[in-house]
Amino acid sequence: MLEHCTVVLARTMFGGNAGAAARAVKNTGLGGLVLVEPSFQDESEAVMFAHGAEEILDRAPRLDSLTEAIGEAPRVVGFTARRRQRRRYEPLRTFARRWVDEAVEKGPVGTVLLFGNEREGLRTAELDHCTELVWIPSAPEQPSYNLAQAVLLAGYELLMARLEHDPSMPALTPRQTRPPRPDHLAGADELDDLFAHLRSAFLAVGYAYPHTVDSMVRSWREMFSRARLYRREAKMLRGLARQIQWAGRRAGMGDEESPSSGDTARER
Repeated sequence: MLEHCTVVLARTMFGGNAGAAARAVKNTGLGGLVLVEPSFQDESEAVMFAHGAEEILDRAPRLDSLTEAIGEAPRVVGFTARRRQRRRYEPLRTFARRWVDEAVEKGPVGTVLLFGNEREGLRTAELDHCTELVWIPSAPEQPSYNLAQAVLLAGYELLMARLEHDPSMPALTPRQTRPPRPDHLAGADELDDLFAHLRSAFLAVGYAYPHTVDSMVRSWREMFSRARLYRREAKMLRGLARQIQWAGRRAGMGDEESPSSGDTARER
């Protein structure tokens, strides 16, 4: 459905915005990108900001006329923070929900999402081409958005409105890392080594005293037992303990009970 919406950027001045807009198009499933009279020269910047959506940028037509870009699209939606008398405006979210509602009920129609350039937005002559005008709510102190951010917001609201109608629609889900296997959990001997090392480190910097250190280490053991440390995590903590011992020695604080090697048990 959202592939019927095409983003048209008029007179874009910075390649980064063109590239980031291409990425926003791909992020949200819009139908494509068109550049009208772009004035930026740095193509490498555009490609860099399009990361992952370079093909959207590569396929984007570069036209000399807004009329040519609009073509026969029955709906041209201008995004602007400027109010014009005798023109109806609506906030982005309201427009997005209405567009999707109508597309579900009657079928989607070709729609141009039109954005002006970074310095002046849409000109009066460009607004005259628009069948609808949309504004993006903002704090009064800064009413205008970065161009690429505005494109992303438009695509996002359309995508969310689409998902409200069809929650089963394929959508990006948060990536999940593979959990470590159970056999990657630190064993009892590894934990004993860790807490012996922490005990020595606590003494090295005066974090605990000989008559309090065992009680303190017991509290740390209880805390890490609830966390169920993995082997890699136990090694990370031993590295921290080693660095604490080193810092204590450099500060001349000594270590009453730790070996001079800075370790208390075998390494794995």
